[in-house]
Formats: sequence, structure tokens, C-alpha cells
Amino acid sequence: MKLPVVLLGRLRFLALIAAGSLGLLPACAAEKAADPARFEKAIAAYEAEDKTNAPPKDATLFYGASNIRLWKSLPQRFGKQKVINRGFGGSQLSDCVHFADRVVIPYAPKTIYLNAGGNDLHTGKSPEQVLADFKAFVTKVRAALPMTKINYLCIPTSPARWSEVEQAKQANQLIADYAKADGQLGFINYFPQLLGDDGQPRAELFVADKLHFSEAAYDIVTSCIKWQGAMDGFAKQNAMNAPVKGGIVFVGSSSIVRWKSLAQDFPEHKVVNRGFGGSDMFDSVNYFDRVVLPHQPRLIVLYPGGNGINAGKTPERVEAEFKSFAALVKQKLPGTRVACISIAGNPARWKQVDQVREANRRIEAVCKADPQFAFINVFPHMMGPDGTPKPDIFVEDNLHMNEKGYAIWKEVVGPFLK
Repeated sequence: MKLPVVLLGRLRFLALIAAGSLGLLPACAAEKAADPARFEKAIAAYEAEDKTNAPPKDATLFYGASNIRLWKSLPQRFGKQKVINRGFGGSQLSDCVHFADRVVIPYAPKTIYLNAGGNDLHTGKSPEQVLADFKAFVTKVRAALPMTKINYLCIPTSPARWSEVEQAKQANQLIADYAKADGQLGFINYFPQLLGDDGQPRAELFVADKLHFSEAAYDIVTSCIKWQGAMDGFAKQNAMNAPVKGGIVFVGSSSIVRWKSLAQDFPEHKVVNRGFGGSDMFDSVNYFDRVVLPHQPRLIVLYPGGNGINAGKTPERVEAEFKSFAALVKQKLPGTRVACISIAGNPARWKQVDQVREANRRIEAVCKADPQFAFINVFPHMMGPDGTPKPDIFVEDNLHMNEKGYAIWKEVVGPFLK
């Protein structure tokens, strides 16, 4: 018996609804674009703020969803840069595209860091749609601001959305591949650092809702933003010349980077320079797997530097970060020794000398308690008869050392390399 046409149509319609509810439809059919109007109040508030307090031009713009909106420490973390925060919680990439004309393009930022896409996946969008929306954002911004650098902050995982981790990985990989092929886009990948040794999200990196970042997570994101380029450079070096195992790795801030005569100063040793200027103790912890582990060294020479103290960290915090570094060594390189160079005093930061001395005292105490660690105290060797830094061992900035300064370090550090 033939069914009436109208009844057939209704049955087909009901079948489509059932298929959609069971997830049997293609992703594009199941997806429904969210209405950007739900953020009108938040965007209008930003526009009102712009009228009373005009944002700076050529700034760094952080744009996207809740992990941007909630990043209250953003200005302090990038203190030397002009930063603008335009996060609006719950937003998706399509919303970021929609509102770019109002809270992105008018600022003419020098650099953009975009963090969105997790809410898209959570509402049922596919990784492919997330990529498509990111491409739409890039196209829109480049049409108006061709010189602006666009960086994508990877979609994070979290305990609250652990069931969506595979979609997040897929979306991140699609965007990373697109960025690499483009050649001008940046992809900031902090996803691995969010996971513990058990492969699960680290609880301390999230607030009570188990979704949004804690300040500890923002430590990681900040470090990755600052040093992604340096890490990519190290990876290229390792690809061109396979890491030599069993040598000595020097890790730390600009005083390590600028030690250009390192290999010549210690020709009897296999030394590798893995300094990255401006870094602090936490950065060496955060990138341990990339700057230390590939070399499987017999000795690590670590220079914490004074950047942590200069950024406002307490001696207690510097000590805690050194302990974190030590814990990584014991876990991943139990047979490797560590020699930690004391934080050096210098004229440019002499006002911080008391904090520096206290941080050094604490690190030295940790080293003395464990035979796997040694403390190299260069501080007194850099002081003149009056107890202040020797003026002739620094370059013009009164912060970094010249050849005379490194000659002192060579003599003091050398005996610890045996």
C-alpha cells in the first residue's frame, strides 16, 4: 500500500530529527551557529571603555573566550608591552569573527593572541568547523590589518571537559598544520604542559570549576608565549645536528645566551648552550623536556638569573621553582648532576640585592642537602673592595657581563665541570 505524499514527508522529517538526536547526521548538519547578539552587552561595554580610555595603538591584543577574560594578571605578566584584554566568556570562534570589526580592527594591534575554539567543540562543532572559523578570522583581520601578527593559543584540555580531549587534539593539529603551511601565523602549544605524568590534566592548573585556568596555568601560558620561538629554534638545531648525549648543558637566562666563548672556554668538555634571554627559573622548569632532556647530559649547569626577582617574585618563590627543577632531574635524569650558578649582582638591579642574596641562600641550602646538586657562588667574585659590583665587568647596560665578567665565571665555574 502506498502512503500519501504528505505522510511520507512527515515521516522523513521525523527520521531526520531522530538521526540528528542520535548523532547520525554529518557534523555540518548538526551544528547550529550561535547568535552573536548574546555578547552585545559585553562588546558595548568595551566600546564605552574605549571612548573614555583610548587603548594604545601597536599594542598586543589578547582576544577570545573566558581564559582571556579571566586573565587578570595579564598586564603584570607582560609589563614591558602595551597589552589589551578583550575576552568575552563563553564565546566561540564565530563570535570572534563577528565582533572583530568592533574590538579588534579598530585597535590596529601589532600582535594578536587568539584563544577560542573550546566552547565551539563543547557545543557540538567539529574540529573542521573550528579550523574553518579560524581561517575566517585570519582572512578578516588580514584584509584590514595585513601587517598584524596573528597567533593562536591552543585549545586547552581540562578536567571538566576531558571527554572532549580528542576533539581538542584534532582541532589543535588542524590549526597547527594550517599555521605551519601559512608561514606567517603562530601556534602556541602549551597543551602538553597541562598534563601530568599520568596523562591527565593537572588539578593545580584549574580553579574550582575544573574548567578555567588558575594562576599556575597562566604561568605556563605566559612562558610558552614568550619562548615558543626560542624552543622552535632549538628544535631546528637538534634536527640539523643530533644532540650529543652525555655532555654538559648550560641552561638559563641571557647571561647564558651571551656566553659566546662557552665552547672555547671549556674545550675539554662537550658543552651545549641552551640559554634563552629574559627567562627565569620557571621557564627552565616549563621547558625542561625541550632544552635539557634531548641531550641526556651528565651535568646541567643552571643559571636562574635575576629576572624572577626583577619581575616581583619572592626568594621563596624562586626557591620553590628551583626545587621543581630539581624534582624533574631526579625523576627524568636520576644520574645527572646539577650545578647551579648563584644569581649575580649587577649595578642595574643593585636595589634588589637583598632579595638576590636571600634567594641565593635558599638555593644553596637546597644544594647542600643533596649530593646530586652543587652551588657555584659567583657573587663574591663579581664584587669590588667596597662590596658593590665591579664596574668594569659589565657592558653599557650595567646588567650583562663583558669579556672580563665571563673570564671570572670561567675560573669559578670550571672546577665544577669535572
